[in-house]
Amino acid sequence: MGGLGMAARRRGDLDEAEAHLRPVLEVHEEEGYQPGRASVLAELGFAAEMRGDAALARRLHLEGLEASRGTGDPRAVAQALEGLAGTDVLEGMAGNAARLLGTAQAAREATGAPQPAPERFDVDRITGAARAALGEERFAALHEEGRNRSWEEASPVP
Repeated sequence: MGGLGMAARRRGDLDEAEAHLRPVLEVHEEEGYQPGRASVLAELGFAAEMRGDAALARRLHLEGLEASRGTGDPRAVAQALEGLAGTDVLEGMAGNAARLLGTAQAAREATGAPQPAPERFDVDRITGAARAALGEERFAALHEEGRNRSWEEASPVP
């Protein structure tokens, strides 16, 4: 059901996505399965962000960041940081979004498994919005600043 929710969200069917994802989240929470919980919270956070609900998106992504850090998986943390970057763009904080995207990218690359193109739907969407808000030069400088931060210590808010 999680995969169906992810596919529905990428198609833009946010109601269907949430209908598939909520039960999966409940199971992960009951079982205490943090990697799954982190992934589903990210998906729900992206759905809230795509709806324009910054407050809900931020809450979900912060919960996902906490769960992700508990797993010790840099890729899971990167996904939560990417989600928070989307929320930052929504709230007019594109500079912090660029930093978070840089930190997330560096975390993924450090694992030796950068994010493949087919999985970059959200990263590309959020990067485009941050770039449009900041301009290429400013985005690149802030993104590079973020790349030099540790994912363990990255702050989701400026």
